[in-house]
Formats: sequence, C-alpha cells, structure tokens
Amino acid sequence: MEVILLDRIHNLGDLGDLVNVKPGYARNYLIPHKFAVPATDEAKHQVEERRKELAKMAAERLKSAKARSELATRSITLARKVASEEGHLFGSVAPGDVAEALSNDDITIERAEVTMPEGPIKTLGTYEVDVILHPEVRFTVTVEVVAEE
Repeated sequence: MEVILLDRIHNLGDLGDLVNVKPGYARNYLIPHKFAVPATDEAKHQVEERRKELAKMAAERLKSAKARSELATRSITLARKVASEEGHLFGSVAPGDVAEALSNDDITIERAEVTMPEGPIKTLGTYEVDVILHPEVRFTVTVEVVAEE
C-alpha cells in the first residue's frame, strides 16, 4: 500500500516521501497516528501545498522531544517483590513501569516511548533501557531493580 509520510519515520522515510508499506502497518499504525495518509492524487496535491506547514510542525515536535529529553531522569531505582533466592521477581518490570517512574511534574513519558528489546525485566540487577521520544531523539536510562523491603 502506498502512503505519503507526514513525519520522519525511522528506517522508512522523511516528510512528504511516497513509500510502499504493508497494508496492516499503514492501516493500524501509520494512518491512525497521523504519521501518513493514503497516497491518492488529492492527498499528493494537499501534501505538496502543506509541505512547509508540515515541516514546521515536525520541527516543533523535534524541539519538544529535545526539551523533554533534557528534563528526563537518566537513572531510576525500582523496588519489587522477590519470589526466589536467585533474585527472580514476583512479576516483572515492564515498559509501563519504567515510563511511570520517569514521568514527573515537568514531563510525561509514554509507555510506547520506552523500548525493552529483551522483554520485561524479571530478575534483580541493573539494566539499560532506551527511550525514543522522536526518531532523532533517544536516550538511555539506567534501571536498577532492587528487592522490596
């Protein structure tokens, strides 16, 4: 399915690019999140007219993401119940837990912005977790999981 990108998407394209993606990716992610529109003749014409406006909006999102990145904490400690002597957790630490711990009065980090490629944390220890606020703005947070008293 051909779509026109309304924002820069990592590993896909830049603002205004015409790209061919799988229909499910377009229908379920790109279009609902307003990252793209279906590539019709009318949409192509509208994107060309709105390119400057879209570029300005993209620059504002980038600026906002950079500001949020500067305010974000780079290290957090989470206390969890331990289920075994080997340090296995009763439950796990998921992206939502990390996002909640990172959010404060100044900024809000969404669960979808926290990436844990190895999956949820299930043992005590120190881990590196990536936070991607924008395709060009990412940082690493050190998450220390300790036993709850």
